Amino acid sequence: MTDSGVAAAVELQKLLTNMRIEQWLQDDVFHFRWWLLLGQFAFSAFLWFKLVDKSRFPEMVLYMGFITIITLVLDELGEELSLWDYPVDLVPIFPPLTAVDLASLPIIYTLIYQYFGTWKSFFWATLIMATIFCFIFEPILVWGGVYQTLKWKYYYGFPIYVTMALCVRWMVKMIYAIAEGAEEKK
Repeated sequence: MTDSGVAAAVELQKLLTNMRIEQWLQDDVFHFRWWLLLGQFAFSAFLWFKLVDKSRFPEMVLYMGFITIITLVLDELGEELSLWDYPVDLVPIFPPLTAVDLASLPIIYTLIYQYFGTWKSFFWATLIMATIFCFIFEPILVWGGVYQTLKWKYYYGFPIYVTMALCVRWMVKMIYAIAEGAEEKK
């Protein structure tokens, strides 16, 4: 891309950002669905802090951090590819549906990780969670007008929800195994 092409792309991005902020100020902020998302975010964060095992806090935060990063990346990718859209956002210039991406989903994943310690129980709990998210929670979000599928079917997310949980659990377990091995060598 030439310098003039980069400059044009930057100008288009500025224009889109300004339009998004104006639309958000006019249609989203302080309206009912916005308050609903804000309440969901606050409730989820409060619930997690109350339920998280503080004796395993670093491990839980690590697991939650990985899940949050992956969720944000996948969500941004899906919206960028026009697979889905979020008609209501908590903030206009951050990845969409931050209440779910930064709180609800990572918190649910982390609590499953905390309470289901064996691979078998974790796997089954994750399957149940993925089923609930794909076939109950996502349709409710669509019905409530905070999520809109464009070229996406609910069941597409099922293997993603499951694979993400399993891979992140494996990564965290490996990180802790490496740390324990290094500690034993001291």
